[in-house]
Amino acid sequence: MSYEPGEAYADPYTVKASTGTLITCDSAAKQIILHLDGQREGPGKFVLRDIDDTHVLVKTVFLAEIKELLQEELEKNTYVQNPAL
Repeated sequence: MSYEPGEAYADPYTVKASTGTLITCDSAAKQIILHLDGQREGPGKFVLRDIDDTHVLVKTVFLAEIKELLQEELEKNTYVQNPAL
């Protein structure tokens, strides 16, 4: 295959590059992140790639929101003993 200047170039490879932030967390936190993402639709979804049990690639613009939402979910599931007891 030769390429001449001014000629349309057809890339034989399908490559898609995405920028994001790699989150490393335990599997329980990752499942919460995936659940939160599953509740969204369209451009509001923030997970780019579910990599493995402890890694997920997300859109960087949503990072602060993800941290806040994850913290809220973790606090819902945390037992705090009443000090008056």
